[in-house]
Order: sequence, then C-alpha cells, then structure tokens
Amino acid sequence: MQYQQKSYTFVDKYSTTMTHKTYLTILSVAIFCCIFTNCNNRNQNELHQVDVLLEKDSLSSASTLFDKINFTEINTPKDSALYYLIDTYLKWQLDSDIISDDGIRYSLKYFSSTNDKVNQARALCWHGNVSFRLGNHSKGTNELKQAELISRTLDKPLLKYHIYRSLSRVNGYIPNFNEARKYAHKELSIAQRMKNNKRLAYTYLSFAAIFIEENRIDSSSYYLHKLMPIINYIDKDDQAYIWSCMGQCKKETDSEYAEKCMQKSIALNPRPRFYFNLASLYYDKKKYDQIDDLWNKALESDDPAVRLEILEKMHLFYCDKQNEHEAHQVAKRIIALKDSMAIIEQQDSIKEIQNMLEQEYMVEEAREERHMLIAICCGLIVTICIGIAIYTVRRRHYRKEISHHKNEALTNQETLRSLQQSSEQSAKDLKHLHKEMEMLRSEQSQLLAKGKQRYDEIMQGGNTALWHKQDFMAFMEYYRMTEPTFVEQQEKEYNTLSPKLQFFETVSHMGYSNKDIAQILCVGEDSLRSYKARVKKQKR
Repeated sequence: MQYQQKSYTFVDKYSTTMTHKTYLTILSVAIFCCIFTNCNNRNQNELHQVDVLLEKDSLSSASTLFDKINFTEINTPKDSALYYLIDTYLKWQLDSDIISDDGIRYSLKYFSSTNDKVNQARALCWHGNVSFRLGNHSKGTNELKQAELISRTLDKPLLKYHIYRSLSRVNGYIPNFNEARKYAHKELSIAQRMKNNKRLAYTYLSFAAIFIEENRIDSSSYYLHKLMPIINYIDKDDQAYIWSCMGQCKKETDSEYAEKCMQKSIALNPRPRFYFNLASLYYDKKKYDQIDDLWNKALESDDPAVRLEILEKMHLFYCDKQNEHEAHQVAKRIIALKDSMAIIEQQDSIKEIQNMLEQEYMVEEAREERHMLIAICCGLIVTICIGIAIYTVRRRHYRKEISHHKNEALTNQETLRSLQQSSEQSAKDLKHLHKEMEMLRSEQSQLLAKGKQRYDEIMQGGNTALWHKQDFMAFMEYYRMTEPTFVEQQEKEYNTLSPKLQFFETVSHMGYSNKDIAQILCVGEDSLRSYKARVKKQKR
C-alpha cells in the first residue's frame, strides 16, 4: 500500500509538471503571435505614414521615416509591393542609383492583379521612368502613356504632375519637342492648381530645358528669368542645371557671364554634361588650354548620346588642329560607340506607339461622350413624354369634370320639370332635387363670380401672368353669359381648343389689338403667330 501511494504521488507530480509546460508553451506561442502581429501592424502603419507624407510632397520627412522600416519584418504581398513602390519613388526623387527594376516590377504586377488603380498608375509611372533610364525606351514610354490613361479618372494632382513631367522629359529626349511642350503645359497647369512653388519652379525648368534643346534661346531665357525668384525651392543639384541653362542662353551675347554661370553649375554639381557645355564654350572662344581636361570629364557620362556628341566635337577639334593621330583615335571611338548604340536601340518607333495610343484614347473618349449624349437625349425624351402625359391626363380630367357638371345640371333641370309637371312625385324628392340644384347653382355662381373677377381684371388693363387653367375656364363661362352666340359658335367651329386658346380667340373678338393681346398674355407679339396657327389647326 505504501508503494502504491508513492506511485500515485509521482504520477500527480508528473501530470502537474506536464500541465505547466503546456501552459508555458501556449503562453509563449501567444506572446510570439502578439509580437508578430504588432510588428506587422507597425510596419503597415509606418508604410502608410510614409505614403501620406509623399502624397503631401514631404520628401525629406518621408525618406527619414522610410529608412527606419526593416524590410525583413514585412510579410504580406501588399506591404511588400507598397515598400518597393515607395523605395523606387524615393530613389528617383533623390537621384539615387537604380540598378534593377525587379522591385518596382513586383509592385506593378501586384497592383495590376488587385485592380488598385491609384497604385497601378504610380507603379506604371516609376517603372516607365526606370525602364527608360535603363535603355528600354519603347517599354518606358508605353508604360508612361498607360499611367496617363489610368490617371485621367483619378483625382490625384501630384501623380498627374509626375506623369506629365516624365512624358515631357521623355519626349524631349527622343526628341519630339511638340509633345514635350504639350506635356510641359499640362505640368504647368497642375503646378498652378496645386499652388506649389517647388513644382512650379521645376516646371519652368522643364520649359527652359526644352527650349534650350530646340535652340530657342529667347524662350528659354524667359522661363529662366521667371524661375529666378523661386530658385530656392529647387534642390541644390538641380540649381546647377539652371545655371548651366543660363550659361547656354548667354553664351552668344555675354560669353564672360556665360562662363561664370557654367563654372557655378560645375561647382554646385559636377555633372559630365556641365563639363561638356563649358568645353563647348571654350571651343567657341578658342581657349584650348583647358579643353582636353573638360572633355575627358564630360566623357564620364552614362548617356551614350551625350558621349557621342562629345566625341564628334572632339573629332572636329582635332581635325581643325590637324592632329591626325588623335582625330583617328576619336573616330574609332565614335564608330565603336555608334555600333553599341545600334545594338541597344529598339527597332520599333516610339512616336508610332504614342500616336497609336493617342488614337485609342481619342476613340475611347469619343465613345464615352457618345454614350453620355445618348443617355442625356433619352432622359430628355422620357421627361418630355412624362410631362405630355401628365398634361393630357389633367386636361381630360378638367374637361370631363366641366362636362359632367353641365350634363348633371341639364339632367336635374329636366328632372325638376318632370317632377313639377307630375303631381305624383313626392315632396321629399322635390326638396332633394331643389337642394342639388342649389348646390349646382352655387358652384355655377362661384365659377361665374370668378369669371367676372377675371373679366374685370382684363377690362381694367390686367394680364394673365398669374392665371391658372381654371381662371381661363371661369373667364369663358362668364363670357358665355355675355356673348353666348360667339361662345357657341366658337365651340362648333373648332374641335377642342384649350382654355387659353379659347381666351385668345375671345380677346381677339373683344377688339383688342395684337399689342394689347400680347401684354395681356405676357408674351411677345411674335408669339401671337404661334397662337393663331394653333387655333387655325383646330378649326373644323
């Protein structure tokens, strides 16, 4: 018995220990789930906050908050797609290197599959920009045009601004300057509506850059001078481009000031293109001592078109200097560069793609406008039909009511005569009939009294501005008392004249002139022709 008791004690202790372990395991899992959920919620909230800041165009605050987000803690496809979208947007706006489009391509695929139009348009915009920068010009332009089409139905001014600015830049690169200016004007309209000086400054810069490429110096100078009062809203790196454009505008009229502008642009941001602009100025001024160094720095550009332009300028320079060896070396580099550009360049025409998409957009818009017009016409026709139906029913009701009163009065008169002639009728029936006759006479008296009131108004120079249909009917009943022959003749000669047309014929019979009749009816004298035609149409 003692052994059994000890065995039971051991089992109880073991069961208790197992129960505690189970509780600890469950508690640990619950704590882990809470932590996991909190991390997820925290990441979602932070991504949402960054997105809101970007929507408000607060780039620096959004970038600071975005850097704190740990991508490894993001677990849902939606958050991953939004993360890649924001990451690409910030890198583009901050002019950081974008080596691959894998992240933004994932965002585009996800938002397209979920039919999220706003984020789909954003992903198309930035994927198009990245594709264009990576050399796939046809795909980049096509995606930007798709983003434009989707954004037309969205109330997102900042998104539209980025799309129009990107399309302006892309068309300026092709070059297709007419399209570039068209999108720059759209960009300007959005910036003015947003009342955002930063966006307005960048828009003026877009115009200045386009006109510089077209060699329209006066137009470029105009936008650069408009830009100067708000130049501080532009980032330091982009201010360098403004000073470079200013130097380009002034190199024909004031070469010393142009040189200072170009040197200032290099001091702010030593881009290869700025070195090339300064080298071209020195070439035109025949300052050859520093030109080789500037050209070598300019050749560090990633843009093959810029490198080709520099090499062609160098080749021309060495030919002029009769330095055949250097000219030959540069010519070999030009040939190699053109061969590589021919391999990379896409075979399809970007302009044709744009024209095709524009035509599709125009056809779609025309179809929508046509459907809208048909819907409006159908709505108007239904409204008119309902109005005519209501008018016809009410008119028939009033005429039926008047006819019923007349017939009832005649019937009661005949019945009264027969009752008076017949001595066999009871006094009770006579009394009842007298009562009904009094009621009818009272109604007729009220109608005649109202008719006399309206008749007196006309005779005293009044008009029918506030009259209703019952007023015209009351007038005609009163006039029947004064001119029964005319009214009866009128009813015989015409099929069914409305009370207003009967009134028109009556005042004409009363001897009023067209001018007086027009004043009475509160219409123009020209409208009387319509009345006469309608009366004539009803004649038997």
